[in-house]
Amino acid sequence: MNTALRWLASSVIVTGLVIFSGCGKPKVEIPKTYPVSIKIAYRGKPVVGANVTLIPQGQSGRGASGVTDANGVAKMGLPGLVDGAVPGKYSVTVSKVEGGQTDSSTSAEEFYKQQQKGEPSGAPASPKHMLPVKYLAAGSSGLECVVKEQQDQVVEFNLTD
Repeated sequence: MNTALRWLASSVIVTGLVIFSGCGKPKVEIPKTYPVSIKIAYRGKPVVGANVTLIPQGQSGRGASGVTDANGVAKMGLPGLVDGAVPGKYSVTVSKVEGGQTDSSTSAEEFYKQQQKGEPSGAPASPKHMLPVKYLAAGSSGLECVVKEQQDQVVEFNLTD
């Protein structure tokens, strides 16, 4: 009987290890990054609330992004993983959009009734680009930067029309 209990206990443990060894999230490999900030100005003034994206120019690599603060500075990071950017050469895109928001207090039924009556509605306005649209794409922005294996890098761009 003692042998049967040992066999049963061993079976339960081995089965548990097999079942639970595949559980959980796969481990994400986080590359080595270095602190880098991108400072954005337009017409000589800091741009607040702009989305800045680093797009790797090589076949491999990892993009980084950030949002500019009151001084126009975006601290770059790998979204959801770590601050900083992987060393390499990047194309840079910058966007700042206002509008395009729906009035969330208007229900679908109220919206429909407003449409039928020709009243102004809570319909989303077309988004308005606050910066020249050429900065939205890597191919047209003309902005590039190199992230080096060093601390406290700041790259500055003065956007023009």
